[in-house]
Amino acid sequence: MFKGLCRNGDNAGALRLLRNMESKAPFKPNVIIYSTLIDSLCKDQLLPQALGLFKEMKSKGILPNVVTYTTLIRGLCSLGWWDEAKDLLSEMLKKSIAPNVQTYRTLIDMYCKEGNVNEVRSIFQLMSERGVLPDVITYSALLDGYCLRGEMAEAENLMNIMVKDSIVPDIVMFSTLINGYCKSKQVDKAVVMVEDMCLNGTHITPNVVTYTTLIDALCKENKLQSALEKFEEMKDRGVAPNVFTYSSLLDGLLKNAQVDRAISLRREMESNGVAPDIRTYNVIINGLCEAGRLAEASKVFSYLVAKGLQSNLTTYNIRIKVLCRQGMLGDASAVLKEMSDNGCSPDECSYYTIIKVFLYVNDVAKALDYLDRMRGQGLAADDNTASLFLDLLTNPNVSDTNKVLLEKYFLDRHST
Repeated sequence: MFKGLCRNGDNAGALRLLRNMESKAPFKPNVIIYSTLIDSLCKDQLLPQALGLFKEMKSKGILPNVVTYTTLIRGLCSLGWWDEAKDLLSEMLKKSIAPNVQTYRTLIDMYCKEGNVNEVRSIFQLMSERGVLPDVITYSALLDGYCLRGEMAEAENLMNIMVKDSIVPDIVMFSTLINGYCKSKQVDKAVVMVEDMCLNGTHITPNVVTYTTLIDALCKENKLQSALEKFEEMKDRGVAPNVFTYSSLLDGLLKNAQVDRAISLRREMESNGVAPDIRTYNVIINGLCEAGRLAEASKVFSYLVAKGLQSNLTTYNIRIKVLCRQGMLGDASAVLKEMSDNGCSPDECSYYTIIKVFLYVNDVAKALDYLDRMRGQGLAADDNTASLFLDLLTNPNVSDTNKVLLEKYFLDRHST
């Protein structure tokens, strides 16, 4: 009954049953019932209630076991309560309760997220000393930690150890390793790994995540032709590209000024039933803007509104850039208000774009007004924004009136 109530998410019902059971001698809750309830509360992120029940069971002389401790440690880690999780582990060890593989797995995941790989190594050594064999999920957590830190030699060594321990890596682990190579600028190694997966006839074949990771990295490394080849390869192998695959390739095409090919790819994307998301549209609009095709960029913005897609900060900043390049400063200024009204606060880039254009057209007073607005939002002028104004003070083409205005503005701000 307890398991059924907890499985259905009825924690309140399970707690009522617990209280009812306590009042019906000779039936008394045991460690299994308490652990079941604590696990359910932790899964629903009701940690204070779970810890309260944990304290209650101990006060009644019901000794927690490895399952109880592991459940609570996992719950604490899921909310980022690292110190509390470590304290609970210490309490567990003091009571001579040996951690199991689930306990170790939880701790390894926690330390990997903290970036503390040295601590993870110690845990692996402790597991070995206590005769607890790591499973594939435990190895996967450590591999992820190494790859996040760019320690690819350690990651490769771990894969070799796994094979010696008869642990067969899965597609998630291969994808993690490939992503690690890509992030650490070793894209050639990532390419070789994907090719080996395809040629060796193993039971593990690249999936959409594997291919997308590689295509994105190749585009960022400006190896567009290789990215296009991998894109065709994945389709030939029956792996359907997703919105992230298309967005990465669109970005690569547009950054290489292949605008028409990018527009054709977008049509292919939609005909294949893959709906572009806001990131896709941001990539397209920015690419059109950089190619000087501002009218088309504006048309895509209108399409966004018609589709009901919510603009994000990147979208608004690109929109401001398009309007400024078209000389529509009034409309660009209106976008700043629209952003705030829609709960998307402008950042330094939003203001920098407008300030730069006002200075370009010698409207220093307006530029300073927007600098004030920027500071009023609690934003500090970055080096790019500051240099715009400082350069004007030494520019012989700037009128004396504007120089006086600038000097007065900065003297007044310095005095306050």
